Amino acid sequence: MKTLKSDRKMNLKHKILLISISLTTLFLYTGCSRKETGMTNEPAATINESQVLYDYLKQKGDYINSEAAPAIMTAPELYALLDRNIHLIDLREADQFNQGHIEGAVNVSPEHVIDYFENRIDAPYFERVVFLCSRGQLSAYVNGIMRILGCTNTYSVRYGMSGWNTQFAKTGWDKATGTFPDNLTMESSDQPVAKAGMPEIATGGINGFQIARLRAKALLDTAQASFLINYSDIEKSPEKYDVVAYVPADWFGNNVHPAGTMNFVPKASLKEEASLRLLSPGKPVAVYCFNGHHSAHAVAWLRMMGYEAYSVIYGANGFMYDRFDNDDKTTPRQWTDRQKNDFPFKSGTAGGGDKDEKKVVVKQTQGGCA
Repeated sequence: MKTLKSDRKMNLKHKILLISISLTTLFLYTGCSRKETGMTNEPAATINESQVLYDYLKQKGDYINSEAAPAIMTAPELYALLDRNIHLIDLREADQFNQGHIEGAVNVSPEHVIDYFENRIDAPYFERVVFLCSRGQLSAYVNGIMRILGCTNTYSVRYGMSGWNTQFAKTGWDKATGTFPDNLTMESSDQPVAKAGMPEIATGGINGFQIARLRAKALLDTAQASFLINYSDIEKSPEKYDVVAYVPADWFGNNVHPAGTMNFVPKASLKEEASLRLLSPGKPVAVYCFNGHHSAHAVAWLRMMGYEAYSVIYGANGFMYDRFDNDDKTTPRQWTDRQKNDFPFKSGTAGGGDKDEKKVVVKQTQGGCA
């Protein structure tokens, strides 16, 4: 009997100890204690998610301001890698994909990309994971988000399928023939006043990693139509937007631009200590580069931070194409016949990613990018 009573006492002490440890852990995790809260029902302090995310991404390599950005390749570069260990993800609508796609590509819509990376493929297994779309801007945007999430081997293709084969160019980049609007100028605008803070986001995440994933998922769920804008829409009410030329400073200073445009230098300006604070947190931001690919990366980053940012369709090609014709004949900044190719493609539904349940690689894991 003594042994039984002794065992019961020990069990009771053990339970009390476990409960005490659990409560202590809970208070440490939430940052609360009886003394600190006075046993009130006050809600836990909220965090500034935008700032937490900004600090987290900066700590993780600051992709948008790094030499790795933008992770874009040309159609000829992709063609040369087709016999290598690469994986092609075509983001276009199913009917476009079925009309013609690169052999081996899988059709995955933007809203399914994160799930596809986390549950369908082992992304680091591949030498490259390459995103494709019609013009290259959607794929650059999705790639920008995945790079922000930590994928180091994802790429998009400059000019998209328009650059792969002339057949796709007819309904894609061949339409990029915009000419001078009325408000282009060589004059520099007055330096805007720095703004306080960034826009607020509310994902419910408690750390940078969680906030990044939740924010990325929300953006990709609406990626098809939400991040692009025609320059003609900006021209109708330019005062409504913060217009950003995401181009080198020397080019900006020696070429015309829309009146009131701010120049953000790629790989340098999207920092609090640089130009980021010049943007108004509650004002739409319209970003253009030469052909819309690099600006799509910038817009992906700005949208992650909570800005209502848009990438101008076709970039500067869409509204000042004639200027490139005069000054940039030998560069890839302008869409010309030199950017077109006649690489092979196939039609049909083989390689579907959204509905096809077959795994596409032998190596399978959870986690997406690492």
